[in-house]
Amino acid sequence: MPAARKRRVAILGGGMAGLTAAWSLSEPEARDDVEICVFERAASLGGKGASTRGIHGRIEEHGLHVWLGYYENAFRLIRAVYDELDRPVTDPACPIASWRDAFAPADLVGVGDRRDGSWSHWVAAFGRNDGEPGDGAAADGPLSVVTFVRRGLGLLLDFSDSIGAPAVPPGASGPARVVLSGSPVPPRPDGSAAVRELGELVHRAEIAALVGAIESIRMLRAGVPRGGSLATLVLGYLDRIRTELLERVRRDTDAARSAELADMVISALQGVIADGLLTDPAGFAVVDHLDFRDWLARHGARPETLASPLIRGMYDLVFAYEDGDPGRPRFPAGLGLFLAGKLFFEYRGSIFWQMQAGMGDVVFAPLYQALRARGVRFRLRHRVARLRLSGDRESVAEIVLRRPAGTGVEDDPLVRVLGLPCFPSTPRSRPIGGSEDELVLTAGEDFDDVVLATSPGPLRSVCAELVDDSPRWRAMVDGLATVPTQSLQVWLREDERALGWRWPGATVSAYATPFDTYASMSHLIAREAWPAGEQPLAIGYFCSVLPRRAADDAVAAHRLVRANALEFLESRSGGLWPGAAAADGGFRWELLCGADGAVGPRRLDSQYWRANVDPSEHYVQALPGTGDLRLRADASGYGNLVLAGDWIDSGLGAGCIEAAVLAGLQAANAVRGRPRSAGVAGSWIGLGAA
Repeated sequence: MPAARKRRVAILGGGMAGLTAAWSLSEPEARDDVEICVFERAASLGGKGASTRGIHGRIEEHGLHVWLGYYENAFRLIRAVYDELDRPVTDPACPIASWRDAFAPADLVGVGDRRDGSWSHWVAAFGRNDGEPGDGAAADGPLSVVTFVRRGLGLLLDFSDSIGAPAVPPGASGPARVVLSGSPVPPRPDGSAAVRELGELVHRAEIAALVGAIESIRMLRAGVPRGGSLATLVLGYLDRIRTELLERVRRDTDAARSAELADMVISALQGVIADGLLTDPAGFAVVDHLDFRDWLARHGARPETLASPLIRGMYDLVFAYEDGDPGRPRFPAGLGLFLAGKLFFEYRGSIFWQMQAGMGDVVFAPLYQALRARGVRFRLRHRVARLRLSGDRESVAEIVLRRPAGTGVEDDPLVRVLGLPCFPSTPRSRPIGGSEDELVLTAGEDFDDVVLATSPGPLRSVCAELVDDSPRWRAMVDGLATVPTQSLQVWLREDERALGWRWPGATVSAYATPFDTYASMSHLIAREAWPAGEQPLAIGYFCSVLPRRAADDAVAAHRLVRANALEFLESRSGGLWPGAAAADGGFRWELLCGADGAVGPRRLDSQYWRANVDPSEHYVQALPGTGDLRLRADASGYGNLVLAGDWIDSGLGAGCIEAAVLAGLQAANAVRGRPRSAGVAGSWIGLGAA
């Protein structure tokens, strides 16, 4: 009797969501039953997270990427990949052998602050805790609204304890604690009088609000409606504390910054209580139709707080500007509260984790190697052109792909840079000519199930028949927002101390346009293969949104990003690197590495910048009131089609690696007929505890 035919799964998209689905579907208990093929339009894997190696083996990213300490599912995946590769045995020459080689804690996070015409940087050192991301340890419980309130009060207490205390040295262990310093030198243990008084006030606010939170929990259990006397009492007390804070901080810059943080937290707690989030079963979703900044204003946040670098930095980090317009900040209030809670209260080990090489090197090359070893097939440079529906409109009948003429089975696409497997910026094998072939896959012959894991930008053309057929698809494609982005990487001949940057390894947002987010990335120098005598001593990464209108012309967009980079270095870099300023106040162009004899601003051409304007490269935004437009992995409406990507309803409706991994896990569950939350760690909006 012939053996049963394996179920054939076509995964369309080689980004994090598609590769996660491939990993889950090829687990030992399932791999004997399925054949998996991943189709990817690029010559490398990773999608928006891809990185390649260019001249001198330098790392060239799509943008700035860091992993957050609450990315439990993403870290669990990458830890499993490294365990399975077992590089110390199988590849002993590889310099990154384990996930701990690939990622390192990054404790320093800050915002740029322009006051009185000059820039300073408010950098926070977040204490590490004893956890490790992805270790599978049970959490304290889902991040409910009640938990958010309780931990928000704890943040105020930690914050007030830290005022006037020395910064926690990076690498210190113990309970997580935020220590904020607004000056290059950590504050004296005694602190200023105004800051000490502020600390006392925040303690009082914490005590009063804690009572309110406890009473609110009791109300929730007893079914007492919102707006009762105890809630009114707490709201009134917090209003009085806000007024006292304002009076105490008028002349003290450090205290003013501290008051903005305290005011933001107090406003959020007041809004949670006043809007009934504690008692409404919908929880955070109650206010998701409102913009986060507008919602804070409704609950008393001061104008100074709403315009503060703390708020701006939150919007910058998630590219939350509609159509790429800095004058139109928009982000859902409920999602903002949820993500703030995950960021501050659920991180493991460190609040941020920095990759110790490019994302393509430490994430996607290992995934490729491990999946190939499991028997997963890859077809790079295969672009999805169209999904065609069956005659009864119930399933996908055909997948139309386009590929460069002459493309066949892909050889190993990886190269070695200093012993590390990487994707090159120039593919090892390139088809000759510019023509394309068409490849049509047929349901029942070439595939049984389709995992659509492409970026959302091309959906309108790829899924044109689905959009015409389904109102849900039409609403999602019309309403889901994406935005083009820009990035810049520079390699410098002087180290960060000489440049005047005092926080190596820090990530800082809310800086000056046209690049509002900066990361110190000098730790990557050792992973690049610069010739002797030309090795840089510092590396800086920058990114921000790009106006949507710039995406209309890719060539013009590339020129625009170069012009932005030129303007930024010439006119804005001094706020980060005062030591890079020329005598005339401009930029010392001779600092840039690899310029091969060019002089002045022409040396910029030796650096790396990107205009991410192709629809497949756009960042997926979360705009107020649009969360319900997203479809779930198992709710495409078509029998053999499941969805994956950070654009679906996965429980984390924001563009990030964790959202992509969640989507990939849920897509694999749908193919295997398992519950959506099976194998998912943590609790997510609308998904529940795993």
